[in-house]
Amino acid sequence: MPAIVAFAETDKELAKEIALGQKVATQIERQWERIADPRLEARVAMILQRFMPSLQRDLPYEVRIIKEDSPNAFSLPGGIIYVTSGMLDFVKSDAELAGVIAHELVHAENRHVMIQVARNQRLSLLALGVAIAGGGEIAALVLGNVAQVAIMNAYSRDLEREADLGAATLLAERGYPPIAVVTTLERLEAEEWKRPYFDPGIYLDHPRVSERVAYLIDFLRSKGWPIRRKEALHLLRVQVRAEGSEYIMTIDNFPVWKGPQNPEAKALLDETASRLNRALQLETQPYDVQVIQLEGVSHLKVGRDLVASEDELLPGMPSLEDFRNSLVEALQRSRAQHPIANYLK
Repeated sequence: MPAIVAFAETDKELAKEIALGQKVATQIERQWERIADPRLEARVAMILQRFMPSLQRDLPYEVRIIKEDSPNAFSLPGGIIYVTSGMLDFVKSDAELAGVIAHELVHAENRHVMIQVARNQRLSLLALGVAIAGGGEIAALVLGNVAQVAIMNAYSRDLEREADLGAATLLAERGYPPIAVVTTLERLEAEEWKRPYFDPGIYLDHPRVSERVAYLIDFLRSKGWPIRRKEALHLLRVQVRAEGSEYIMTIDNFPVWKGPQNPEAKALLDETASRLNRALQLETQPYDVQVIQLEGVSHLKVGRDLVASEDELLPGMPSLEDFRNSLVEALQRSRAQHPIANYLK
């Protein structure tokens, strides 16, 4: 599934779409306060610029932030993307925010708002353009529908799937972990569970979040992209710090191993932390953290990797069994911060 669907368009058509988006943006900003915070604007602008080499349409892309507690993002015809303050609070990392913006970029690049509105009005894209250009009540009705489709993300299954898979592709192309699209949706699914189901009427065809998570994971696997949620969630962070007379290894601030405060112990803990950062994932199962025997020597194995050996231990350090038990507890603690994921899939 390509991130972008290429199609021919004239300068006149492009100008009309940009003008339409600006009209709808005026309506949006009458309803929601636009936030002018240089720090937040710089954050979203940096992410947008990183995506620009992958975009094909000559649109004046821009990300605007509006004051709204609920997590949401939407794009308008012509390349204006809105992200709510609630979404900025909701995402756990720049990778997740990039996934949100990438999703909206694919909607904009592929003219999904216009396609969905044309479907809703049972018109062709050409007839839709004529209706908008004609002004009057019909044009006002269409403009309202454009705003509704955009804000409610009221896309049918095929358009939403295209945006989801396209967003994952854009993330991979621009050096972000594509799993970030999944982790954001998994937490949004938890939010969906908290609310009673309502009949979306003409938008009944919109896919449920659980369906989107499932096909995204299948897509990532088909591409050979790793399913490693911890980078997108900023979890399972392994660190070594001095504390009193010891060096302490922590995972998300939970102590898992320690050694005396001397250069040998520091070097061992640092090297083990490096191995753990590669080997220990949120998808690692507790039974994959084990102490095994190789040629009469005990080793701590995490997944496929050996991360510590009995013959490396210094006097006073906890045993590999103690280390293993602490790692399993740390893994469970970190998973509890993102419990919605199916880590067995």
